[in-house]
Amino acid sequence: MRHSVAMGSAVSMLLGLVAGVACDDATQGHATDGSTVLPDGSGMPDGGGMIDAPPSSGNSYDQDGPVPFTTRMDHVVNGASSFNVTVYLPSTPGLHPVVGFSCGSTQTAAGYVPYGQRLASHGIAMLLMNDAGVFTNTSDIVPNAVYAVETWLPATFADSLDLSRVGLAGHSRGGAVSLLAAEQGLRGKVVAWFGLDPVDNQFGMAPRDYARTHLSTIGIPTGFLGAEVTSNCAPAADNYRTLYPLAPSPSVLVVGLGAGHTQFEVASACTACSICSPSGTADPSVVLAYSVRYFTAFFARELLGDTSVGAHFEGAGGPADVAAGRVTIR
Repeated sequence: MRHSVAMGSAVSMLLGLVAGVACDDATQGHATDGSTVLPDGSGMPDGGGMIDAPPSSGNSYDQDGPVPFTTRMDHVVNGASSFNVTVYLPSTPGLHPVVGFSCGSTQTAAGYVPYGQRLASHGIAMLLMNDAGVFTNTSDIVPNAVYAVETWLPATFADSLDLSRVGLAGHSRGGAVSLLAAEQGLRGKVVAWFGLDPVDNQFGMAPRDYARTHLSTIGIPTGFLGAEVTSNCAPAADNYRTLYPLAPSPSVLVVGLGAGHTQFEVASACTACSICSPSGTADPSVVLAYSVRYFTAFFARELLGDTSVGAHFEGAGGPADVAAGRVTIR
């Protein structure tokens, strides 16, 4: 069933903006002081001899990898704007690819800890950017997403990141923010994009730009992971149902059967998730588990060159999920 949002009301705006929860400053037990941790939480000296290399086989993305990593939180200033970020950084020697993640409306990094942890443990850094707040227009957030990747990351991690291997991603309205950044300010500087139930609207404010307008010319591989259950937080007219048909090849769409819009994040860290209605009927732990796996596998394929992942996630559990009725893959 399709649910639309009454764009003129403040309640509707809050519904859409809260959707897609984002990133909280919590890191679930991982060090926030710059110390190195292993995926199991134990300490290890920096540069512990582990090699950042693509996995050699199959579905290894359903669990954390062997690479130790650090976490850190920073307050980034971009002219008159400022925002908080959380960075998961592999500790092994050499330059690492990086994914810039835009959080959903009003949210902060705790909702996406498993994504940052899983990516970093497989050798890919992740930058999680907190949302600017419910009354900030989507288009007004895009310059900060561009600045974080184009200016702040190279200035802060010049010896750690390979800025020729950059991906962008986001959940809910963060999906639109990251997509707009890939199409505009970071065009030609990003090699792949992945959206978790992305929502491409301006949430009741005067529209300035829509990601769908330029999607057909984005020129990079894209991936969409959508919720089958359409809610007032992700109306069909603005979510992957509208975006995916506009994406040029290569693009992949995974739809979580029975999944709801807020099930792609940690439930305990989701702000006002109960506002999104109807909610998903799938097991939220199952949805989050395969979401983290497909997210990681996509970027391992595009940024680490792991061809075993396959175009339809054949090497990342796709066929088993389809057979079990958990997802469809297009």
